[in-house]
Amino acid sequence: MDLDVPRMPTGDGDHGVTPGLVGDVPSIEALLADAGYEHRTTARPGLWGRTAYDEADGTRSFREKVDLLAPHGLSGTASRTKRGVPALPPAHGKLAVGNALGLELAAFNRSRVTITDFADPRLTADLHVAEIPALILAKGSKIGERLREPRKGPVRDKDLGDLWRLMAVADPGETFRVIGQFIEHPEVGVDVRQSVEWTAGVLRDPVSAERAKTAFDTFVDPTAIDGLFAQWRDALGG
Repeated sequence: MDLDVPRMPTGDGDHGVTPGLVGDVPSIEALLADAGYEHRTTARPGLWGRTAYDEADGTRSFREKVDLLAPHGLSGTASRTKRGVPALPPAHGKLAVGNALGLELAAFNRSRVTITDFADPRLTADLHVAEIPALILAKGSKIGERLREPRKGPVRDKDLGDLWRLMAVADPGETFRVIGQFIEHPEVGVDVRQSVEWTAGVLRDPVSAERAKTAFDTFVDPTAIDGLFAQWRDALGG
């Protein structure tokens, strides 16, 4: 389903990595380096950039930014503060992939999709793409965590706009049914429950709808935004 609302550009490309599906070779780090990518920072694993340039204030930035992230629940670390992925074979390098809580459902709730290169339509690749329930939980979890722990990063109005877009093309009952299948999962259940708690907090917060309205300016009827958040709150149980 297509929404008749403006598209919003993103600052980077997020790619999920499921450690259990990754072998020893080829090395993720070597592949990215050969393609011209470098670490945007050594303080956090998984952040890659290509075509560096200097901002007006002297800081270094990149024209292309890619984040490689594994679900925390499958990363091999129980710590919430450690960002690495011990479950990956050492050949990939300690900084190749980071982990984030909230991506767990995306490792299971996904479909194989043929992606076509924007620049050269002759180039295609078959990739696993997360389904809407997994995307809603990932986005809601990211927003909820950052609202509680601002040091994890800023929450932008665009984030709430993105959440509204996802909810607008999904059925809340079916979404919660899919999520519910993983609440007690032996590997990711704990993190899925935490993600649900964070997402629920975002849906119940009246400020969320207001920030989504700001993101869309006048392109979306404010009453439609209020109505959708109310519908999802009701489905969640108030």
